Amino acid sequence: MNKLQLLIKTKFRKFLFVGIIPLLFSSCQTMALFEFESLKAPKVIIPPDVKTIGFVDRNLSFDVDTLSSYYVMNELTIKDTINHDKVRAINCYLGLSENLSNYYALDSISFTRLPNQHLSGARRYDPISWERVDSICQSTASDILICLEDIQIFNEYEIIKGEENWGITDIKYFVVWRIYDPLLQKFHDERMISDSLYTEVSSYSYAKLIEEQMPTRQEINIEVAYEVGRNYANLISPAWDSFTRKYFVAGHQDFSLAHYYLNNDSLDKAIEIWEKHADAENKKLAGRASYNLAMAYELKEDFQQAGHWIRKAIHKYKEIEKVPSEIKHVKEYYNELTLRTQNNYLLDKFFGKDEKQ
Repeated sequence: MNKLQLLIKTKFRKFLFVGIIPLLFSSCQTMALFEFESLKAPKVIIPPDVKTIGFVDRNLSFDVDTLSSYYVMNELTIKDTINHDKVRAINCYLGLSENLSNYYALDSISFTRLPNQHLSGARRYDPISWERVDSICQSTASDILICLEDIQIFNEYEIIKGEENWGITDIKYFVVWRIYDPLLQKFHDERMISDSLYTEVSSYSYAKLIEEQMPTRQEINIEVAYEVGRNYANLISPAWDSFTRKYFVAGHQDFSLAHYYLNNDSLDKAIEIWEKHADAENKKLAGRASYNLAMAYELKEDFQQAGHWIRKAIHKYKEIEKVPSEIKHVKEYYNELTLRTQNNYLLDKFFGKDEKQ
């Protein structure tokens, strides 16, 4: 593990994976839990017809950037004689290109570093002209450009001497991104991200602490820039997420059988049982069956049907003279299902699924 201890995780699947938690939700065995994994839509949706992506380092500099040439050691400001701009750009590119989702069918992502452009006065990020964007896209055979408009990394070291010496590194960074689409002449994303990292190491040897354990300026710039790129790849990539749902196992003896079928990968058989009770004269039983059907259709990724059944469940509960407290679970699930439905809509946009299909 590197000195900054940056954790990198990736997951790759394509279809819904379902798993079961056979743990009952309450001591009276009214509800059980069901766990599954499903794709979470990226926060930034890139059009599905995009087949090639280019990475561009804008390579801008400003008068105030001289601050990034300095670091602090125990409140003493020290000038760094090494320029880390290129290292930052390359590792930011690597972090993005190496962690972009497999759902992007890309052979590679081109890397372009524009000639340095120094801008006087306040920091600003006027967009690249569309003529130049077109030119870069043509030369790199890219449909869109993910542009690193700027990245700045600052750090302070603090060393506390004692019987055991402690080394603290406080890192602050900010980055500006923009995604250019020359075909539509629009930006799919524009954002500034700022964050901080903190490391703490100790050693009885002062020399070992300084020379081996505390991250160097070069390591900080390499690893933080890679993390910045990786984080942005996550923003534009679908990711697998875990969900837990409660469902009713009590109310009728048939529900125990449906519970068995659900736990043995026979969802359709469980649906058949719940459908038999969805219009029962007992409104509470009908509400529970309808609720379970909503969850079942969510698992089948039929969100239109799931929405129908959860609305029917709420209606059934409201017909009860004294509405039982369990309706709170039904309303909570309604909100959860709404979020999953919205997520599914975004996934359809990402994959280019025709809504008419």
